[in-house]
Amino acid sequence: MASITFGYILAEILSETNLIKFIGNKTSKIAEFGIHPALTPIPALYLVSPRVAHANASAMLKDKLIKPIDLYIAILASNLPLRVMYIYRYYLPVLLPLLGVITLYYIGLRIIFDFLLVFIVLMIGRKRYKGVKFNMENSKINLNFSKDAFKNGLIKGLRASLKFGLRFTPIFALVVFMIKLGILDKITAILSPILGKLSLDSLGIAYITTAMFSPAAAYGIAKVMLSYNYPINKVLGCMFLGTGLFTLLYESWSRIFPFYSGLYPKNVTLNLLLLQVVLPSFYNIFLGIFLVKL
Repeated sequence: MASITFGYILAEILSETNLIKFIGNKTSKIAEFGIHPALTPIPALYLVSPRVAHANASAMLKDKLIKPIDLYIAILASNLPLRVMYIYRYYLPVLLPLLGVITLYYIGLRIIFDFLLVFIVLMIGRKRYKGVKFNMENSKINLNFSKDAFKNGLIKGLRASLKFGLRFTPIFALVVFMIKLGILDKITAILSPILGKLSLDSLGIAYITTAMFSPAAAYGIAKVMLSYNYPINKVLGCMFLGTGLFTLLYESWSRIFPFYSGLYPKNVTLNLLLLQVVLPSFYNIFLGIFLVKL
């Protein structure tokens, strides 16, 4: 909750100081590529904090400045900047020293999906916003760094965070309860025989089942697999399978669903889960199976 509260406060301060409008002014040309003019700051904010980006987007949706379809286009188009953030924050400083060249293959195969997705949604956006005037860059934005602006941002951020907490806490408590019941252990027991049919040995199965709970912990197993001269395609396949299953079976309902449900209406939450969780998870899983079977 601490990081979420910080995200809300930062989002409100960006609004109160007019910084979000300033960013929108500087990024307004992005709208010509197929993003709603009001949402052009979202890809830039994704490079800094996806939580802040979602807080701003949900506020616009609540104020009826945008429609859900505008939100979906902007969020999906922001997956590429998000991947860039992962690359410079995690993949290169952590994975590259650990796994070497296999990290570059992993990045390349993941970013192909992001490029394809961005291309499709921006084509949809260009068609949707055809004829819309993009003249935000001609407007002058007066930044306001007064104490009142920061105070109002803090107060509004805390209020928004409280409302989020009231919606988030019951759902998160249910998730914790389900984990305590050992549901994940049961899923692992069910999947292990299935994974064995993919011609995976005990080490490959150990990687995937570990990745279902913590991909970061599983990367250590990938290092062991490389030391045993496992084929690159097998290691990559396990990495993609583990990531896909982690997102679909654990992260989706333990982190992403509670977060989205605290910000957006139910129908928007479900659609975002489909687009941001199910779609990329299936890509990772099917690619992982293909690589393992090579």
